[in-house]
Amino acid sequence: MAFFFGRRHSVSGAPAEDDGVPRNPNLRLRRRASVPNAPSQSRGTHDRNVFQDLFRRHRDDSELEMSTVERGHGSTRENQSKKSTATATEGHTGSQSSPQAHEPFAKGHNQEGNRDATSSSEYALSKKDIETLFSGAPFFLLERGKYDHHYPQVIFPFDDHDPTIQNLWDRKPLPHPSYTLCTLHAHLPVPDRWVISRDEPIHLNSWKKTGGAKRATFDIGIFEVPNMLAMNGKDPGAVGLRHFLELPVADAVRYPEEPKKLNYIQLSSIPASEIYELMEHYHDVYALSGGAAYDRKQMLCDGPSAWKKIGVRDINLQCLVERLRTLTNLRRELLHGKKATTILDTESTRDLYSGLFTKFLYPPSKPLLADSSLAHSLKSQIKALTMTLAARHAWVDFSLPEWRLYAGQLLWEAGPHPDGDLLDPSTCSKPWMHPTLERRWLLIQMLLAAELLLRLDATVRVGILENSKELQITAQDVDDFEKLRSGKVDWDLVVVRRFMDTFDISYRADEPDHPGFDPVEHTGHSRGEKNHEKNPRSFFENLLHRSSSGSAAESTESAWNCSLVPTYLDQQLQGLLVFGQEIGWPGLDGLRAGLESAIGSGQMSEAVANAYNKPVHNMLPVEAGAPLSKEEMHTRSPSRRWIALHCSQDQKASVQLGGWITRSWLSGFVFPGEQISHLLMATILENDPDALAKLGPIANLYGGFAYNGMTWWSKECVVGRVLASLEDTKECLGWIRSAVVPKDAWTVQPLDNSWFEVSVQPPLSMPGKPRILQGNKIAYESTPLGRGERVSGAFSLPLDSPLEKEPKKVVFETLTFSGKDGQSLENTPHPIVDRTLMTFSIASGTDSPRKVSFQLRYNVRFITSHECRPPGNFISYHCACPTGSGTSTPSSSSSPRHHHRLPGHPLHSGYKYKHISLDSLPEHCIPDNAFIEGSHHSNHGNHHRNHEVLIVDARGGHERETFARAWCASLGYHALIGRVGRTCLACCIREARAIGVKVVLRVDGGVNRSPYPSSQTLPGLKEI
Repeated sequence: MAFFFGRRHSVSGAPAEDDGVPRNPNLRLRRRASVPNAPSQSRGTHDRNVFQDLFRRHRDDSELEMSTVERGHGSTRENQSKKSTATATEGHTGSQSSPQAHEPFAKGHNQEGNRDATSSSEYALSKKDIETLFSGAPFFLLERGKYDHHYPQVIFPFDDHDPTIQNLWDRKPLPHPSYTLCTLHAHLPVPDRWVISRDEPIHLNSWKKTGGAKRATFDIGIFEVPNMLAMNGKDPGAVGLRHFLELPVADAVRYPEEPKKLNYIQLSSIPASEIYELMEHYHDVYALSGGAAYDRKQMLCDGPSAWKKIGVRDINLQCLVERLRTLTNLRRELLHGKKATTILDTESTRDLYSGLFTKFLYPPSKPLLADSSLAHSLKSQIKALTMTLAARHAWVDFSLPEWRLYAGQLLWEAGPHPDGDLLDPSTCSKPWMHPTLERRWLLIQMLLAAELLLRLDATVRVGILENSKELQITAQDVDDFEKLRSGKVDWDLVVVRRFMDTFDISYRADEPDHPGFDPVEHTGHSRGEKNHEKNPRSFFENLLHRSSSGSAAESTESAWNCSLVPTYLDQQLQGLLVFGQEIGWPGLDGLRAGLESAIGSGQMSEAVANAYNKPVHNMLPVEAGAPLSKEEMHTRSPSRRWIALHCSQDQKASVQLGGWITRSWLSGFVFPGEQISHLLMATILENDPDALAKLGPIANLYGGFAYNGMTWWSKECVVGRVLASLEDTKECLGWIRSAVVPKDAWTVQPLDNSWFEVSVQPPLSMPGKPRILQGNKIAYESTPLGRGERVSGAFSLPLDSPLEKEPKKVVFETLTFSGKDGQSLENTPHPIVDRTLMTFSIASGTDSPRKVSFQLRYNVRFITSHECRPPGNFISYHCACPTGSGTSTPSSSSSPRHHHRLPGHPLHSGYKYKHISLDSLPEHCIPDNAFIEGSHHSNHGNHHRNHEVLIVDARGGHERETFARAWCASLGYHALIGRVGRTCLACCIREARAIGVKVVLRVDGGVNRSPYPSSQTLPGLKEI
């Protein structure tokens, strides 16, 4: 199966070509070919039986037992023959429902007997046949990356020759250049001044050609999880395969929920000698480098003596800013300059050592550098920087998604803070305490990360690529660094790259302190004394009679003397306006006028630059309630992500620019991950006074809200994902607009101008590890060749059943919310929806409509099926029925020869599936035990056979699809959206098996694709 793993493909926007009819039916192409997505429309029984007869032949009783794969099917030849003309009908098992799909291979038969049977009654598929039949079929697999990460891949191994195969996606392209901030994955560039609306490109102004930056030599090797490129599936409210598979191992799951508290040593449980040794080294440099933990806010309060324990000096602010500016300019030269440079081209190794360890860090002790050949070497500097940044909980941890959202609060908001997890300066009266100390601490973190980043880049370029004798890098050096680095350090490098790309940095000595602060005036001076008994550090300091005050001269300078001026303001503003337009924001014109008048166009005004270098104050109104606790910032609730919007307008300010959220987006200080969706919507809200007045300053970015007769839903909310399939919905980058306003279950009145938190349960899933952690199982569960013999009789061609002439009409009626124990939600601040009901009516002919309601209990996801391309070949067969209807079988008679293009890919009989009609869904209200119990009650092989994919026919209108989605949310099944004309039924079934999804929703095709000419006929299947 080595040929499965061909070259991986990126994707492009190449259009499909036209179809063609073969002029010579006997002519074969000289290369493999597939047609660009022939419409997979319903065929009659005539066509279905033709293909079933083609692939399913009478077989003998013997079967060859494959020793290298699991057994997924088996049957007697007699049963298979009886099923050869069966059709796939609603409510019954499809072409895989024959006994062959339910019984294991017969055992004990010899290989010779099987060979005879195959040669007499079946055609054994050759490699050429396989390449022809499965051309254009996606193969699903996992690629193993660094640090045991696995990356889902989709390849087309039989179409390497065809560049148009790169047009097959399961996601929409990013609509605007500013949205590329959401990802670290490689992607096609979005041209400047270019917008993609509803899959159609729109020019904003004339194109501007710009040279792209060169890639840095050092590859950090991490990506946001889940993959944000695949967040926008081609179907509304859906995600791509990569995003879905990575959800169970997302950054929010992988990294700790909140900083762990230091587990203080119980003095009574350790020997006295160890206590004295601990006290002796308590104030040593890098005392916390051995994996000990600290508390960031406590460390800031403890001052320079505590900073020394992680090796950090009390750094002069001007020196810090000037060095950060130098490193920023050097990195820009490295990326945009004409020649390749490194930091070693401007500073020698000794100069780097001297500057680092005399101005910013304390020199590490010799034991810490015992494995470094020279104390001043670049390797020793890298180790010291890594150890300092890796000090647990001493810094802001950007591996946590919540800190990627709140980073702007550290830079621009002054205390007291209405939300977040920041230090309250009033709780500390030490001389080094200053209101801007946390901003300064973040700047120090950025400086150290920049020093590390440029040294790593120089090490890779000079020491490895150029093989320098002066800088020799061994495998042991690489291994040592890998042991030191952590997810926190990796994300420091990601953040500092974004920081240096975003801001022009300078020092303004004449900038007065903002605001002034005198710690003596605050009553917090007694806090340290009150907590004396609870703080072991105070115990050690008093026991040793050492002063911990240090010098406060450097610490008390205002961090606002560091000027940060954004460089992409105009592009970010355009991205915000595109987002507002795509989600149909009603106040967009006023929003545009206000922001454009404040920011202007062209060169940045001095007023805007000053607005970015003054703190913003945010005081919540009394009716908004108490400030949010830090637990709200670190919550892992799937339905709640509260954030405080800026609602305190400074009337004296010359530029009204919202709060830290608006500044974060407009500056481009946005990090990879879901945070881009939160910042976009929050920026819209806090710059729309009417929306802010009606909805309040507390936003739930995992919920939804009703405003002026419309609703907007986060894509994290299952209600939005279900409503997205209705007509007249809009979607952009994680937010969905719907015309449906929920009603209160008690009063039946619309719940307008309100936020909603919708309680949900985890969806049903297979037991065991997430599929992305199961290695080759994705490829194993979905290989197009199946798990058995590669003979024509083992494959069938599943097709969608014909559309009903008079289908039952499904009408969406209401969405109702109720609180705990059925309570009303009217006039409730921050309502929590405990019960969500979607009600539909189903009518057929003269029958009176019946009501059907589904409760949206589960947080299910909808996944866009990956596009496939039907094989570009024609089947030659003889029609035994002169009228062209009825059963048709290949024959050697002299009846007229016909050619028919395959509407999809064949499916191996080992893949079980079952058709379910839409109107029968209310009766299917009990989950499939075989799916949710899996390997707990059956062995691996039996579970493969028992995993039956449900095919729900949701064609016939938007409301039918919404009906099916609501059923999935009520039962707990994730669903694959298999759009007719984009993905054939066989590929949908295989993809559902690959990702461990129970349901495939077949919905109406929205794209009319025409195949390009091909005149190939299937070799060997012409006259069998």
